Amino acid sequence: MYNRSNHFARLTNQHCNHLLVSTLIALSAGLAFAAEPATAPATVGPQELIQTFEAVSGVHKGVRRGHAKGFCAKGAFTGLAGANTYSTSPIFNGKTHPVTVRFSLGGGNPAASDSARGPRGMALQIKLPDGQSHNMAMLSTPMFPAKNPAVFNGLLQTFIPDPKTGKPDPAKTAAYRAANPDTQAQAAWLASHNPSWSYGSTSYYGIHTFFFTGSDSQRRKVRWQFTPTAGERLLSDDALASAGTDFLMNNLREQLTQGAVGWDMEISLGEASDSEVDPSQTWPDTRTKVKVARLEISAADANDRDCDGVNFDPNRVTAGVTPSADPVLQMRSAAYAISFGKRLSGQ
Repeated sequence: MYNRSNHFARLTNQHCNHLLVSTLIALSAGLAFAAEPATAPATVGPQELIQTFEAVSGVHKGVRRGHAKGFCAKGAFTGLAGANTYSTSPIFNGKTHPVTVRFSLGGGNPAASDSARGPRGMALQIKLPDGQSHNMAMLSTPMFPAKNPAVFNGLLQTFIPDPKTGKPDPAKTAAYRAANPDTQAQAAWLASHNPSWSYGSTSYYGIHTFFFTGSDSQRRKVRWQFTPTAGERLLSDDALASAGTDFLMNNLREQLTQGAVGWDMEISLGEASDSEVDPSQTWPDTRTKVKVARLEISAADANDRDCDGVNFDPNRVTAGVTPSADPVLQMRSAAYAISFGKRLSGQ
């Protein structure tokens, strides 16, 4: 069973001596990062990835390096009848479990406007009676912006502001996308899908592949999606232009005055040709889909304090669910741990 205290102790031993140094390096590394060529390096480490986030958005002490703007909510997660056929995880045992939910805006700026055409996030930590937790982390796009951490880091580097203008150079981003075609799908999707009216009217996608082992002992590769039970509500261009800075949270609060806000969790069953390790690739819509759970939230915390001490590492799962070898998914554990340590230590 995962133990948060032991995990943070390991984090402290491995990283605390480097946290302040890495922050200073990030602040001074913008020019070096901006000079990177259009092609991505072969590998990148979690510390370098965090430094890139800091170079793009600045260092905001005590705040997450990615998905910095967000807030916490409380609710319940219930596995549906028959869900254990697909996974024996206790989250699918038909009982209702308390869940902490964090809704967020992509990027490292805690003051970003909700009108930005970027991905939104929904992260879950499901609490079980025996003290275990099961995490999920999702995006409002069905794909990740790159096939692996190195390509993703290279893409982020094109967003580092030019010291002369204080803004990133769009030509660098365009050249990088042209040289790395896997970075194009999410950008095209965002350009053709306006943001939703509320966090509660948004669909969220588990962009990584996991393996479910069911009560029939069969191992299946899956991806999942959370679809709002009240339906999606996308903003028109005019509505988006006048929506304001914090409409996603404000409109979710409005929804909650009418009662709980819910989503259906549906898994897609992958086939042999479906990628297990490239989150920039989507699976065909023709794949078999099965509803396995219901998520409902009943209260929201505008100041995010209830989530400050939560590390939503998506590799922290229960028996019956196994993470794939997707390198982006695997990188998340180390990157989240570094960000978590900086946040808790006020850096």
